Amino acid sequence: MSTIILVHGGWCGSWSWKYNVEAIEKAGHKVIAVDLPGHGANHPENLPNVHLKDYVDCIKEVIDGIDGKVVLAAHSMTGMVVAQLAEDLGEKIEKLIFIAAFMPDTKAKNMIGYMESDPWSCVNESTLVPIENGLLVFNPLYARNLGFGCCSDEIFGFALKNAQPETPNMWSDEVHLGENYLRVPKYYVHTLKDNCLSYYMQRTMVKQTPVVKQYYLDADHCCMLSTSDGLNECIIDALANVPMQI
Repeated sequence: MSTIILVHGGWCGSWSWKYNVEAIEKAGHKVIAVDLPGHGANHPENLPNVHLKDYVDCIKEVIDGIDGKVVLAAHSMTGMVVAQLAEDLGEKIEKLIFIAAFMPDTKAKNMIGYMESDPWSCVNESTLVPIENGLLVFNPLYARNLGFGCCSDEIFGFALKNAQPETPNMWSDEVHLGENYLRVPKYYVHTLKDNCLSYYMQRTMVKQTPVVKQYYLDADHCCMLSTSDGLNECIIDALANVPMQI
């Protein structure tokens, strides 16, 4: 049995793992789905002042309360968060699972560099709308195409009902990675119909930072909602996989 912490992406909360927790638990694992600072039920009013370090510290606190190693599964922008955690707490991290997530190499500084290098991403000034305090919300004209193109109408409605504004602070906050991060086994779940973090950029990151195993879902960015059964199979397989010792 593994203990896996599910780390949600931007505009989301622990609710985004609604269709995953039970299936992973039935496979024999302990699952913790967190609300990051400023997200879900975790003081959303504080979001304008939240930074990457706050996310890292939040997960560190969860890890401190767990005996033994943990697996971190991150979606989208929080790939940067789990990468920093692997560097800071390498001996406590069993594996990293990147789900359509930013997976930095040791030269990377922040998300912006990847975003500016992704010619197929639809994240831009048209699809995101600024509101008060510098936060961003989905442009309703583009929301479905941006992250939920493979979702049913029911699930898309569920996502929009629960989605919240997001802070761009994470995009510029820097990570500092080295050998600890490189030593942690990594798994990557590709999403082939992703309009946020394109499959092109996903492949580019895997070339820069090799992984133990890759998975491929014919899915949009929010595959935990649109293609939950397929994602569950990927996660459960990654949890069972034993990397070769070098």
